[in-house]
Parts: sequence; C-alpha cells; structure tokens
Amino acid sequence: MRQSRRWATLQVAKCGPVRFRLSRLLPAEHKMARVTFGRSGRRHVSFCAPQPVFERTLIGAAVALDAWVVASLATSDGQMLHAPGLRAGETQRLRRLQRKLARQQKGSKRRGETKTATAKLKATQATQATQATQATQATQADRRRDFIEQAATASVRYFDLIAVEDLDVKTMVRSARGAIAAPGVNVAAKRGLNRAISARGWSRLRRCPLGKAATCKVTVLSVYPAHTSQRCAVCGHTCAENRKSQAVFGCRACGHRANADVNAAKNILAAGLAVTARGGTSQQHGPDEARTQPVAG
Repeated sequence: MRQSRRWATLQVAKCGPVRFRLSRLLPAEHKMARVTFGRSGRRHVSFCAPQPVFERTLIGAAVALDAWVVASLATSDGQMLHAPGLRAGETQRLRRLQRKLARQQKGSKRRGETKTATAKLKATQATQATQATQATQATQADRRRDFIEQAATASVRYFDLIAVEDLDVKTMVRSARGAIAAPGVNVAAKRGLNRAISARGWSRLRRCPLGKAATCKVTVLSVYPAHTSQRCAVCGHTCAENRKSQAVFGCRACGHRANADVNAAKNILAAGLAVTARGGTSQQHGPDEARTQPVAG
C-alpha cells in the first residue's frame, strides 16, 4: 500500500506490514513481491511486472559493441565507455580489509566483523551529490549494472541493429591454476584478467540488449568472435601481428592505425550486416567474413 510519493508498505508473511522506500513508481500491473537480504545488511523489494513496450521509429542505423578490460565497452562509431567502479580511497580500504582478513583465524568473531566491513565497503558506497541533495547509496555491483542498463537502453533507442560478440564468458574466466601434476602457467596474470572480466560484467553486457530489444523492432545479433581483433577493418588483412598492443591496432598490409577495440567493433558490425544482407536474423558460426583464416605476416 502506497503511503506517499516515496514510501509504501508491504504485508510480509510472519513479519506483518513492512515499510519501504520507493525507488521508482510502481507499474499499474504488478504481481507478487520478492524480498532479498544482502550480505551488507541491505534489504530490497522487487515486483514482477510486464515489460513496457518501447515505441520508436526505425531509422536504419546499426552499431556493434565490443567488450574489453581497458574500456568496458567500445562501439563501432568510436565511443569508449568505462564502467564506474570503486574510487581510489575505497580501493585502498578494500585492500587493507582483505589483508586483515587473510591474517585472521577462520570462524573467529573478528574475522566475521572484517567480512561484514568488506561487504559493506563493496555494497555501501556514497556517491557525490549536490549541496541540495543528500549522498545516495550505491554498490559497486549497482554501479556496474546501472552503466550496463544505460548503455543497452541508449543502443536500443538509437540503433535498429546491434551486433555483439558471441563470447563464452564462463569458459573465459576459468582458473589457469591447473593441478599438482600439471600446474598452470601465468596463473596470477590470468587471475587478474578473470577479475577484470567479471568486474565489467561481460555476460550482462551481452544479455541486457536482448531483453530491451524484445519490446521493439530492434535486431540483436551474436557474431562469431574469431579474429575480429586481428582483422583490419579497412582492407580485411588478418594477422596476429596487426594488434601491436592491447590498445593499438596497426595493419601490416595497408598501414591502417586505430584503437584496437574500435577496430574490432567495426569488424563485428561488418559481420552482423553480412548476416542481415543474406536475410538471416541470427548466427551460430558466423558469416564468411568472420571465419577468415589468419594470414602470415
């Protein structure tokens, strides 16, 4: 039951009426509520409701999204988007708490207090606010989800075709530790890469546009990712040496130079347009352009 513009009450079994703050207006049609309790002590109430229809006019524009660790998202039109994370002071405090946690005995009361403080640091971060408003609370995961939601909404609003890489993120973030008989190599570097991938929410970046595009006439394609980062978007020359570094792309055939992520996004877009040109709406193995074999430099 709604009490005011910001507050409402909910009848919870075995608890009675519970007062909660409305973060947004409740839809006219909503079903049962779900109450969740996080590790940091925060409680959330969510209501199931049908997805509203997004009205838009088709303009024929297309874009490709390339996810990476330096820039969270690179688009084929040259934009470099970065997902917000913990600030410098917050990161230092998190490291101190993690080192403190490693020294404490498992099962002890102080270790439990440190774990709670760590969870609160990750889950209760005050963002900068204007003098007229109070500081709002947002979690590290909330910041990431908000960034992804806004990027997906903008893509669906302004483009009729969205091409993304068909990445197996679950396999990509597997540990390289190996076993005692066959230990892995570069384990620390792989662990850092896995954390960076998880921190940028690659799986959600791929899923989010699908749900939003379902409410309007927007096509989302999953492109076969092989060699998209090694192929020149100008001449099509594919070679591992084309990618000079994580951020610099330099074609050894035509001399084209660009940001590596933007170049990859243009290749993803070209592959997606090739599918629609053949009358297809999805792909599992990618068009011929995305299956080009590497050429020796």
